[in-house]
Amino acid sequence: MQSQTRYFHLYSDVLHPIKGTSSGVPTVYEQAEQLGGNFKRIVKGLPAGSVANFSPSIIDHNGSIYIAWRSQPEAFGFRYDNKYFYLNGQPNDIYIGLLGADETSIIAANKLRPNKHRLSYEDPRLFVGPDENLYVQFVASTYASKYDSDPKKLFHQPKVVVCWLNENFHAVNAAIPPIGRNRELGAAEKNWAFFTAEDQLNCLYSTRPLVIERENGGTITLDTTALESATKGAATFNSTAPVNLGYGYLIFYHWKHMTCTPDGRPYLIYHTGAYITDKEFTKVMYMTEEPLFTGSLNDRVIEWTDVFGTPVSNQPAVILPFGVLLEGDELVMSLGVNDAFMGIFRTKLEHIMKRMKKVA
Repeated sequence: MQSQTRYFHLYSDVLHPIKGTSSGVPTVYEQAEQLGGNFKRIVKGLPAGSVANFSPSIIDHNGSIYIAWRSQPEAFGFRYDNKYFYLNGQPNDIYIGLLGADETSIIAANKLRPNKHRLSYEDPRLFVGPDENLYVQFVASTYASKYDSDPKKLFHQPKVVVCWLNENFHAVNAAIPPIGRNRELGAAEKNWAFFTAEDQLNCLYSTRPLVIERENGGTITLDTTALESATKGAATFNSTAPVNLGYGYLIFYHWKHMTCTPDGRPYLIYHTGAYITDKEFTKVMYMTEEPLFTGSLNDRVIEWTDVFGTPVSNQPAVILPFGVLLEGDELVMSLGVNDAFMGIFRTKLEHIMKRMKKVA
C-alpha cells in the first residue's frame, strides 16, 4: 500500500519569545498583556519526544494545583486517499501531574492509562466531585487510528468518559455518562464540563443554549441568544466549568470558523469569550462582545507536509482554556495554543470584568 508521512519542524520556535513587530493577530503573550496579565509557557516535565502538548486543565485540590493535558506522541501520517493516522499506532494520551510553583514546569506526571490502548484520548477536564475526590473527564474515540473504520463501534464517534483518579493519577472505574447521545452509535459528544455546586454533581452540557444536567433535580436550560452578537452565528462550545463569583457564575466558551491567510490559504480559527449568569442560571447578566483570545498564526502552528516537504495541512489557530480558578483577586487559566503547546495565564479578575457588557 502506498503511504506518505507528514512531518513538521519540532524546534521551529523558541521557548522564551523575543518581542518584535508582526502583522495579523498578536501572539498569546501579547494578547495576555493586553488583558493586563501574562502568559507562561510550560516547558519542563513534559513527555519526552511528544510532538505536541496542549488542551491543559487545572484545578485546586487540597491546596495543590493539578494539571491534566493532551499529549500527541507521534506526527500524523496519511495515505494516498488523504486519510490520516497517528504514526506507529500511537494515539493521543492524557497525562496528569502537579503544576510547579514557577508555573513553567510539571511535577510527577503520569499517563492516565499507562498500558497500551487503542483509543485516542483528548480534551481532559479535571473536577472535584461532591465526595471531595478528584476526577477527570475526557473524550475517547478511534480518531486517526487503524481502528477508525467500523461505524458500528461505539467509539467510532467521540464519547465523554469520566474516571476517578487514584494516588498515581491513573484512571479508575471509567464510566460513560448517559447524558445527551453519549451512548448512541454514530453520535458525537464532547466539550462537556462537570462541576460540583450545592453539594451535587452538575454537567454543563452546552452553551447555545446553556444546558446543565444535574445529579438531582431537572435539567436547567437557559436561552443564550445574546451571545450571537459575539459569535456571529459560528459553532459555539463550552470551554470551562462555571466559576462561582458569589453573586453568579463566570463561564468561558469558544467558537470557531474558517478564514484565510492574506495569500488565500484557508485555516480554522478559534475565539474565546465569557459571560456571567445569575446564581440560579436563569439569565445572562453580562458578556464579552469581543474575543478575549483569538488563535494566532504568529504563534507556532504545526504544518504537516508530505515526504517531499510540501505543505499539506496545518493545525488550527487556537488559544483555548480548559481550566480556570480564582486566587484572591487573580484569575488563573490554563491555555492550549494552536494544538501545539500550553501554559498558564494570570491576570486580575477586574481586567476580565472590564471587558463585560451588561445584557439587556
